[in-house]
Amino acid sequence: MAKKAEPAEKRYTKAQILQSRRYNARQRDVLDALLQDGVSYTKDEVKKIHSDFLKKEAK
Repeated sequence: MAKKAEPAEKRYTKAQILQSRRYNARQRDVLDALLQDGVSYTKDEVKKIHSDFLKKEAK
């Protein structure tokens, strides 16, 4: 019995992410600076990018 391929996780553009109600205004400002135009991201990738940024030490 063959396993069915799992559907790929949905990807979103930077514009879609910035319009989402999932993130508050401060989070959207950070994501606007961190995400690249023309690249699509999964929810997990966005969460990791945002959390990695917050964990960085200020210079």
